[in-house]
Amino acid sequence: MPSGKNHLKAELAALGAIALAAAGGNALWAFADWQDQFQPLALIFALAYLFSSLLLSPDLDLARSDPHNRWGLLRHCWKPYAKLFRHRGVSHNPLLGPLSRLFYLGLWAAAVLAGLHYLFAVEMEFLHHWKENLRGAALWALSIGLVLPNEIHILLDRIYSDPH
Repeated sequence: MPSGKNHLKAELAALGAIALAAAGGNALWAFADWQDQFQPLALIFALAYLFSSLLLSPDLDLARSDPHNRWGLLRHCWKPYAKLFRHRGVSHNPLLGPLSRLFYLGLWAAAVLAGLHYLFAVEMEFLHHWKENLRGAALWALSIGLVLPNEIHILLDRIYSDPH
């Protein structure tokens, strides 16, 4: 089974290959109607991909892992997740794994936002902005960027796992 560092190297190498292919494709389609949308979508994809590679790894189901430690003090928020999911169980399922981490992170974000709103009457206007702008191609770029590194991680685990 590859180490966490090897997983990250493979995921970043894949991102580099995707970036080169996208740059080549962008040059070929320079006069297409959607060309002006390419850079913002590529940025959304790349940022989501990096966030997922560094912070939303399937190995968050381990109490001690590089992705777990990258959260700094917030790593303690992932301890219940690690207790809930055994290593290489649901968290390493190609569909349920990324969804479980995004749902879990969403629960924490909702709790923090609700607390801020309740305690300090903080308005959440930025949520309306996100809702209006994060649709269509942008939502696809975000979704693929969040899920693809997880799929690479899981694929590497399956290819290099000990058959015993």
